[in-house]
Amino acid sequence: MSLFSFRPFARSLRYRVDRLRAKFSYAVLAEGNVRGFTFTRSSEDVPHILFVTSNGAGMGHITRCLAIATAGGPRIRASFITLSTSASVVGAQGFEYLYFQSASKTGLGARRWNDLFYQFLSKVLQKNHFDAVVFDGTWIYRGLEDALRSVDGTKLIWLRRGLWKAGSRTDQISRMESLVQGVIAPWDVGSAYDNGPLKGRSAATTVNAVVYSPASVPLDRAEALAALGLESEQRFALIQLGAGNINDITEVRRQVVAEISAFAGDRVVPVLAFSPLSREQVDIDGIRILRRYPLAPYLPAFDFVVSAGGYNSVHEVVRWNIPALIIPNDAASTDDQNARADGASDLPYCFKASSESEIRDGIEKLVRMTAQFEAELPVVPGQSKLEAISRIDSGEEAAETILNMIQAG
Repeated sequence: MSLFSFRPFARSLRYRVDRLRAKFSYAVLAEGNVRGFTFTRSSEDVPHILFVTSNGAGMGHITRCLAIATAGGPRIRASFITLSTSASVVGAQGFEYLYFQSASKTGLGARRWNDLFYQFLSKVLQKNHFDAVVFDGTWIYRGLEDALRSVDGTKLIWLRRGLWKAGSRTDQISRMESLVQGVIAPWDVGSAYDNGPLKGRSAATTVNAVVYSPASVPLDRAEALAALGLESEQRFALIQLGAGNINDITEVRRQVVAEISAFAGDRVVPVLAFSPLSREQVDIDGIRILRRYPLAPYLPAFDFVVSAGGYNSVHEVVRWNIPALIIPNDAASTDDQNARADGASDLPYCFKASSESEIRDGIEKLVRMTAQFEAELPVVPGQSKLEAISRIDSGEEAAETILNMIQAG
C-alpha cells in the first residue's frame, strides 16, 4: 500500500475511532429539565418542533426561538436544545429543554466537539419524533447535519438573522442552504443599510422582525413601574449595553451613567439591565440593577433607553416607540450593528452614537425630550416610523412560515 493510498484509510479509521469514543462520553456535556433525553409527547395532533440554538455572545438566538415557540401556541409543540449558558431561561418560560456545552465552553476543537454533538443529537432524535428542527445560528454544525441524516422525516429549517458584516465568511452558505427545507430571515430595521454578503439572497424567506413579548401589548407605564418595584413619581432611564462577552463595556457604561447624571441630575434615575448571561457585579454609586427576562414588556417604565445595537434590543425599542440612544458594538463577529443603528436612527426619537461626544450629545437630546414629554410619548405619524412598527411582531409570522414549510412536504 502506497503512502498516498494509506492516508485516506488512516483518516477514515481516525474518524470511526473518534465517533466511537464520542459515543461513550457525550452525555456528561448535557443537562436540562428532560429526563433520559425523552421529551413529553403532545396529546394533540400538532407538529413537534425542536428549536436548536447556537451559543451567541448575547441572547438573540434563544430569544427569537422562544418568541416563535410562544407565538405558535397550541398549533405547535415546541422543545429546545441550546448551547447557550443561559439555557435555564427556557425552562423558566415553561418549555422543556436540554443544554449541551458548546465548543467554546468545553475548550474542545471543532472536530472533537462535533463528534460529541452528533452522538448527543442522534440519541435525542431517535428517542423522539420531531416534524422539524429549527436551527437559529450562523453556521449549521456538522454534528447537526450528520445527526439529521440518521433519522427520516425530520425537516431542517434555518432561522438566520441577516445584516452580516461585509467580509463575513460565506464559503459554506450555498451548501448549507441546500441542506434545509427553507431559510427564514427576520426583517431588520437596518436592512436599507445592508451591504453584507446575505443581501438579496433568494434562498431566504423574509418575515417580520421577531421580538419576544409574551403579551402582544406591553404594560402601560404605571403597570410596568409597579411590576419592577420602581417609584411612580420618579423618571427612569434604562441602560442595556449587552452581556460584555464580546469586549469590555465598563467605560462606556460609566460614561452613560455620568452623562445622565450631568444632564438630568436627580430628575432621571439610571437603571442598569443585566443579561441572564452576565455574572458581573457592578460598582457604580447609586446605580440600580435590573435582572429581568424578558425585559420587553417592561420598557414603558422608562423614559428612554441607552442600548447596544443587538437585534433584540433595537427592535424592542422601535416596536414599543421608546426613545433610544443606540451604541453599536463594532467587535461583534458577523452582526453589522452599525447598519442596524443607522436604520434605527432614521426613525423619530432614535439616535446613534459611535464616540464619546456622540454619546454625550445623544443623552442630552434624550433628557430634553423627557422634559418635553412628561406624559406618554406621542407616535410621530411618519410612514417610516409606522412601517417599521408594522414590520415587527412577537413571532407570529415566523411561526406561520415554519408551519407552511413543514406542510409543504
